[in-house]
Amino acid sequence: MDMTIYIIILLLMVLCLVLLHHYKNKQKKILQTQGLANITYLKSLIGAVQTYRGLSSAWLNGDQSKKAMLLTFEQQANSDIKHLQQYMLSNQGGHWDSFVDHWGRVNQPGNTNDAENTFKQHTQMIANLIYLLEDEAEHKHLNAMSLKQLRHIGLVWRELIRATETIGQSRAIGVGVATKKQCSDLDKVRLSFLQQKMQKIINDVLPKLGSLESEKEQHKLLLTAAISTILCLMEAIESKLIEADKITISQKQYFTLASNSIKSLDDIFKHQIEQIKQVI
Repeated sequence: MDMTIYIIILLLMVLCLVLLHHYKNKQKKILQTQGLANITYLKSLIGAVQTYRGLSSAWLNGDQSKKAMLLTFEQQANSDIKHLQQYMLSNQGGHWDSFVDHWGRVNQPGNTNDAENTFKQHTQMIANLIYLLEDEAEHKHLNAMSLKQLRHIGLVWRELIRATETIGQSRAIGVGVATKKQCSDLDKVRLSFLQQKMQKIINDVLPKLGSLESEKEQHKLLLTAAISTILCLMEAIESKLIEADKITISQKQYFTLASNSIKSLDDIFKHQIEQIKQVI
């Protein structure tokens, strides 16, 4: 066998490796794109359940005007579930099926008549969804190993999502307090604990988030806005709920204040998603 044949064989091997590499990258991008879509719907679903929990707290503590809004967010959640159903059926450990079953049972007529139990049930469901979101990111190559320009991305799927849930819990508890105009010792303890977690978000979570070089200015603006809204919420929790001799803040005012903090973190999340789209 002469040198020409050796060269031809070598070139063919190199070509096969190049084609295989190209194919793997193409398949990886397909998975990443689908993963981003699923994560977007999961995040929307988490937000809908969080808002449903907050509105339920007002409704079950006496504000019957929230009935129509509850239906709106129930429909949003059901829409997100319907979209995700085709992609999440084979998820690991049956967490998706567990969530869907739980959501259906909790929201059956007659089941949502106790504020404390409803809070716990929705909080469990949200924890399940957060796990699913993290797992989807890992399995769809949306991690630091695959997104080398966004080494911090794991913080987005874990700490940032959990930060939103911390504020979501404070919204539900605080709305209940503002509706019934009474802050029990248990409510004070829980709100104080959530305040501590919010301070940790400001000190330890948000500063560790990064961005692409081209997005640094926008990232900085979003972080500043989030810190400002969270500090305002923390001050309101302290002065208007925990330390107040009389609860004067309306549940609508408090709900809006907490929702603004959640939105500020959601804006950071959306900005991170847009940066991922730039690099995949």
